[in-house]
Amino acid sequence: MDRNRKLIQLWQQFIPLSLSDVSMALGDPLTTTTLAHLPDARTNIAAVGVAKAIAIFCESPIIMLLHASNALAPTQTSRRALWKFTLIASGVMSFLLALTTLPFIFAVIGEGWLGVSPSLSSSIRSTLSIVILWPLAIGWRRYFQGLLIHSGQSNAVAQAGIIRLLVVGGILAGGFMLKANGAVVAGMSLVWGVIAEAVAVTYLARKLGATQLPELVSSPELPQDVAGVWKFYAPLGGTMMLGWGARAALLGIVARSNDGSIALAAWPAAWGLVLVIANSTRMVQQIIIRNRKLIPDRILISFAISVGIFCSLILLSLAGTPMSEQAISYFIGLDRDLIDRVRPVLLICAIMPLLVSVQNALQGFLVSEGRTWGVNQAAWVGAIVMLGTAYLASQLGQNGAISAAIGMIVGNVVEISYLFYGWRWRLKNRQDNV
Repeated sequence: MDRNRKLIQLWQQFIPLSLSDVSMALGDPLTTTTLAHLPDARTNIAAVGVAKAIAIFCESPIIMLLHASNALAPTQTSRRALWKFTLIASGVMSFLLALTTLPFIFAVIGEGWLGVSPSLSSSIRSTLSIVILWPLAIGWRRYFQGLLIHSGQSNAVAQAGIIRLLVVGGILAGGFMLKANGAVVAGMSLVWGVIAEAVAVTYLARKLGATQLPELVSSPELPQDVAGVWKFYAPLGGTMMLGWGARAALLGIVARSNDGSIALAAWPAAWGLVLVIANSTRMVQQIIIRNRKLIPDRILISFAISVGIFCSLILLSLAGTPMSEQAISYFIGLDRDLIDRVRPVLLICAIMPLLVSVQNALQGFLVSEGRTWGVNQAAWVGAIVMLGTAYLASQLGQNGAISAAIGMIVGNVVEISYLFYGWRWRLKNRQDNV
């Protein structure tokens, strides 16, 4: 009975945080749906998919600021140091994103490394120019989200996420009614959605007292200055940069597959739908970090698995029922070739929410122990396996979207295995030393 009560408590903490990620992830299918009903749909879906991959790669080093903010919130010194680090890192990443819009730099990254057709370059660069402030807004937002989570104000995080979704939906609806350029509409919705959320989460953090400094001034276990934050954070930032860099590189494999032109539209469309469900499990990591010293590990693992199974069943029902084709057409339009390539990807990736939930749980265990380099090593192994598997599948004749899906699944399984080994090894050593 005590175990069931603890699981219910964990779910109660998790649901508001999950809603924040779901509201963020819903932006992708909403964008795809809008683009599918605007002129030159397939080109714009592909262009926005590539632009967002590049933007997220530039954002990736600061994605883990949420985790750092949650972990470093207990002392005044570590909070102040992390805030300075947040502003510096986020500003630098926005500057680097701005550089990718320069024609000679994009020629190397887009047309050279990713194999993007020159016909898409103009649309991609237009979208990138609009979202230059994306990394700065993301870093700012995640710092205050971490403070809210640490102070137990999960509902406020969800409220800010809903505001973001409303702004994104409003801009997309306006673009649809005006029949505006799809790439421009998508870029505007991306950047103004996250800016609105950053403003909302900052206001709510101040209003609810999450920004009030804790009584504890400092702790030898936590960073004391920006250099200390860098030492703590570097493996986490490197992990995300590696992961999203590998996903950007995956587009290069997709673009060079036997159906590259349509695969470059099919994969972002399908993956965007998968992420709506899979991303809802990511906040499992925050629950693990917050409750690691309060609840036994076996209950935390059971919680993570229950979340993953529940979300995987939702995705399976979307892709595996007789109504799935009609449901998919609502998101990507009536392009028969696109539908035929998206549906198999959704079926293959139905297990992704379970994998993402378990992956984040194991990462949470390691982060809560300060073993951030273990998370980084696992990401390296998973990324290499993912790209190698996707490349091999494409060389064996699989279409681009299927190759990417297989690579993602295999890469995640290997990364989880590495994380599990590191976690169990640590537990065994701790038991041996008792």
